[in-house]
Amino acid sequence: MKTMGEIFDSYCQRDANGRHIGGTDKNSNHKYGVAYDALFPDRDKVTLMMEIGITDGSSMLAWREAFQKALIVGMDIMPCACQPGPRLEFHIGDQRNKAECERAAAGRQFDVILEDAFHSTDNTLMTLFWLWPFVKPGGMYIIEEWHNIGADRFNVYQLFPMAEIVDTQGPFGGVEPLVILRKPE
Repeated sequence: MKTMGEIFDSYCQRDANGRHIGGTDKNSNHKYGVAYDALFPDRDKVTLMMEIGITDGSSMLAWREAFQKALIVGMDIMPCACQPGPRLEFHIGDQRNKAECERAAAGRQFDVILEDAFHSTDNTLMTLFWLWPFVKPGGMYIIEEWHNIGADRFNVYQLFPMAEIVDTQGPFGGVEPLVILRKPE
């Protein structure tokens, strides 16, 4: 079975020097592969996932490969370059709009909701509050690239005592955390 990093790399485009130029950057600019391998030791348990902020859709294709039993739901403010197909569903919507978030969630209970959109604390928190009811008990809400985590780390733990912050290396050598919130069962 491929690692998450290998899957992400297969949906990444790099130039001759190995720099990210297109596709998903989840393992090229951000080193999320190892962290996601640890979070999902049994990928077959994930049957419904949503990602907010999908750009060209390459990450949706990567998630579909990683979670082979899951429907992958994506939402972005721009149309998706990838075609809807087996186990892929796409919605045009803005994470800053509660009704659009709720429309994409469609009353479902997700194993995983991943926010990788505007990367500003206010938008991140709004989207979390709007979509948290759609995380199933035992499910996860994951935030990639929490803006200014250095200043906010203490506050994140104060607001969300169940939060896990997994520090990973960013594209310029800094810390690029995954903030993970697990819904109690």
